[in-house]
Amino acid sequence: MAETRARTPRGPNAERRAATRAKILSAGVKCLAEFGYAATSTPLVARMAKVSRGSLLHQFPTKIELMLAVAEHAWIVQRDFIRAQVAANPPGRDQFIGGVQAVWKGLQLADAIAVMEIMIAARTDAELRERFKAFLGQTESSMHRTRRRMAEGLLGAPDHVAEVDAIAHLTLSALRGLALETVFVGRPTDEADKVLALLENIRRRMADEISGEQAPHARNL
Repeated sequence: MAETRARTPRGPNAERRAATRAKILSAGVKCLAEFGYAATSTPLVARMAKVSRGSLLHQFPTKIELMLAVAEHAWIVQRDFIRAQVAANPPGRDQFIGGVQAVWKGLQLADAIAVMEIMIAARTDAELRERFKAFLGQTESSMHRTRRRMAEGLLGAPDHVAEVDAIAHLTLSALRGLALETVFVGRPTDEADKVLALLENIRRRMADEISGEQAPHARNL
């Protein structure tokens, strides 16, 4: 029996719905970045998106539904931005080292600030926290896959996947904390430059060590 696939709705109604959704998600990001989670509401997002509140509620019945959709949308924008920044470097160790600056620039985006606003809010909102866990699980799985490709592809070091994964996690955690100071609080970025240089140096040393391990093997081939 032939396999049947669900058909994706087509036509003007589907296009209008997609366009409305895009405007709402964009407005949600802007609202979170400018006003924060507590001040973000469905009426405010609807006004910023220039759509009726009824149109918004038809797609996102509650604030939490809206925030989860915004988080997913914003994370994809941030992810794709970082990947493009990394790809601008020469392949190999330069892309591995350049990942530090790429992540830091990505954390300056309104989309990244929106995700962090939702993440912080999840600490005290029980329903949001429970729903947000699934989102975090999906993003973490995606990042682990990217880090594996980084170890195996950029560095040619499949035996060092765990170390590369740990360094990438350290980079993200350190720079998120730094973003809370420099982006959220608005402190000067002098210390940020020192942290970025340190993280780059850690990655450079790891790349050099891996290269040194591979050199004797290459000579023996």
